[in-house]
Amino acid sequence: MPTFLPSRHRGVMHASPRIGQRTTRRARDGDPPPGPTGAAVDPIRPSRTVAYDGYTVLVCRPDGRIDGDDDGLWDLDTRVLSRHVLRLDGHDPSPIGACVADADRWSATLVITRDGGDPGGPRLPQDTWAIQIDRRIGSGMTETIVLTNHAMVPATAVLTLEIDADARDRLRMTGPGPERTARTIWDPGSSTLRIETITSAGDRQDLRTLEVVVGQPPDAVEVLDDASPTGRRLSYEIDLGPGEHQEIALRFVSIANGQRRDPADDVGHQRDRRRKVWRATRTHAETSERLVGPAFERAADDLLSLRNWELEPSTDGEAWVVNAGSPKFTGFFGRDTLTAGWQAAMLGCGPLRGALAIAAATQGTRVDPWNEEEPGRMVHEMRQGPLATLGIRPHAGYYGTQTTGSLFVLGLSELWHWTGDDEALRAYRDPALRVIEWAETLGDLDGDGFLEYRKQSTDGLKNQGWKDSNEAIRYPDGRIVENPIATVEEQAFHFLALQRMAEILVALDEDAPRVEALLRRASELRRAWHDAFWIDAEGFYALALDPDHRRVDTISSNPGHALGAGIIPMAHAAAVADRLLASDLFSGWGVRTLSTDHPSYNPYAYHLGAVWPVENATIALGLKRYGLDDHLDQLAEGFFASIAHCRDLRLPEALTGHDRAAAPTPLPYPKAQSPQAWSASATIQFVQVMLGLYPFAPAGVLGLTRPRLPRWLPEITLRGLRVGGSTATIQFVRRPDGSAAHKVLDQDGPLRVIEVPPPNAVDGTDGVLPKLAAWAIDHAPGRLPAALRIALGDAASDESPDAVGERT
Repeated sequence: MPTFLPSRHRGVMHASPRIGQRTTRRARDGDPPPGPTGAAVDPIRPSRTVAYDGYTVLVCRPDGRIDGDDDGLWDLDTRVLSRHVLRLDGHDPSPIGACVADADRWSATLVITRDGGDPGGPRLPQDTWAIQIDRRIGSGMTETIVLTNHAMVPATAVLTLEIDADARDRLRMTGPGPERTARTIWDPGSSTLRIETITSAGDRQDLRTLEVVVGQPPDAVEVLDDASPTGRRLSYEIDLGPGEHQEIALRFVSIANGQRRDPADDVGHQRDRRRKVWRATRTHAETSERLVGPAFERAADDLLSLRNWELEPSTDGEAWVVNAGSPKFTGFFGRDTLTAGWQAAMLGCGPLRGALAIAAATQGTRVDPWNEEEPGRMVHEMRQGPLATLGIRPHAGYYGTQTTGSLFVLGLSELWHWTGDDEALRAYRDPALRVIEWAETLGDLDGDGFLEYRKQSTDGLKNQGWKDSNEAIRYPDGRIVENPIATVEEQAFHFLALQRMAEILVALDEDAPRVEALLRRASELRRAWHDAFWIDAEGFYALALDPDHRRVDTISSNPGHALGAGIIPMAHAAAVADRLLASDLFSGWGVRTLSTDHPSYNPYAYHLGAVWPVENATIALGLKRYGLDDHLDQLAEGFFASIAHCRDLRLPEALTGHDRAAAPTPLPYPKAQSPQAWSASATIQFVQVMLGLYPFAPAGVLGLTRPRLPRWLPEITLRGLRVGGSTATIQFVRRPDGSAAHKVLDQDGPLRVIEVPPPNAVDGTDGVLPKLAAWAIDHAPGRLPAALRIALGDAASDESPDAVGERT
């Protein structure tokens, strides 16, 4: 399974799991989530259409119109085209069909019926102008407009295109914005309309230019001056015979401070070829039912469509980067991109390799309070709009996060588990060690052993843990918690990073004292963490510690990350799972970010009530890790039932917190991105968790940790699953008790597939460690058995750190 480092903790076993006393709805054993329902849940469509490729995003109306709100052609976080309105003889044509044929292609058919026809002819009552518009997005946009005269007689008309550009930044200003000046140039020799916008901050300037290259003779074009309220207008005299058509081709070129981003056809063809290669070589899921397999394939295609070609760290296509989400989150978002990479690693490790490369290359080297950079700290987000490039806002490289560094170490370990790539460990060893050093020094503000955060930048984030909205961390009575804050999940992430760093050093045959120190620190952190955050009365963990080190006893989803990290003692795991699935947290579609009993709960609030698919995938991982099968079945049923209601089986960034019993379909969080990278990767991870896939490529082994399938999913086949240099096709078939038998249908290369129990099973079953370790000792060379022990959590047992270190 996805290898958040499990702990092997033997404690008092919990009584047989009771799924929360306040559970809203338990799926009956024979009650499957519906197949695709046609409900078309989507936060953006149908009021807007989105097409995108790399840094370029088109947001328009269903008829192609760009006019107001967040409509526009956006490139490098800047709106390069703010108005595009097509009219024929002053009339707006009506759309009769539109589609996004692929993520980077949009097309529509518009019509205008001409007045004055007579049934006797030759002008007929339904004589029609048809307008076909085709757009391709990528480093700008190409557009083809084809007008057809559907009539028995000739027809004339004037087609106008109103075009404008405002160079608005994706980031918003709370006060007055910077000064902007614009000018328009028409070059009749090249049939090019040029709109230049200069954004100024003191003596610094940012120049964004839109070039509209018109593929028509210049005598067919009229351009109004800058004073026109509609911006700039291109006019075409149309004169067509019966059935004739005329084509108008335009190319929208974005130029950012001299960097020309021309949407050339050869670049598009090259990207198409790379897409085909990845689709042919990635893992595929096949099912007989119409939900899980298609949802898996949709998620995989969404990750591919979010590929940011301009950010690729290599030219061979082996390492690539996904945008965090569309339409607003283009570029590198550290924790989003790393999470999507490791959660979806079973598809192939290209996105994970790319995320690691950029995170390492941008790691902090200095102390800068403005962008909160510190030596060893890893970046939160990187923007390229005018406000960032001019330094008006700190987002050219903003470091206000605790999460990215821990996920970098996790992602590096995951890459090794899937590929056995020792060279990657060597390449990123030093950045990973700098992450640990930052967390243990600058990340621990008061030296108490916990990571705390405090906003440094006047334009930074107040909250810098997993939930990074300014209002997210609140006391049980609704008051906001002031900085500094130590959140429950960030300690778990750091615990995980300490253990994975120890594993990496063992894999590289490094000195034992450093490994022992990391393991000792992880063991100490685990004990201190439980003592500091555990709430006896709730059987659950607190959200955070406040500036006075007092518990913030708010009930939230955050402890679900601790379950996934394996830091929770086995004696408490079932109680935590019960509490997560109690009715105040579990909506029936997923676990809410905040309990409905909290005074700040709002089903429409980002971190105060919404349901995040990415969080639920981590919780699912934790349930699998601790062998809580009934809980996992319930969570998986809600997760896939929500997908069934989504347009194109695509989960948005978040859903509202409304209870499933009260609403026939889930509702999208109103401002959600769709697609969102880590919602797509969450779908991949849910499949991996249900099947219990646990790769350890260095030893040539794939562990299957208690694979299970619900009654509504009788079988699933994974084709082309790659572990190290081997690929396999594996079929899973449900048994009557819910467990799944597996059969290797095809295999290329040496790979041992073995079934193993959960690593932290609360039912007392021996964990995954003994069986895999025994196999590794018999089959794997030198250092691998020791690395496998750490990877499987032996270092988190109740043994003394000295004994673990000596044995490792």
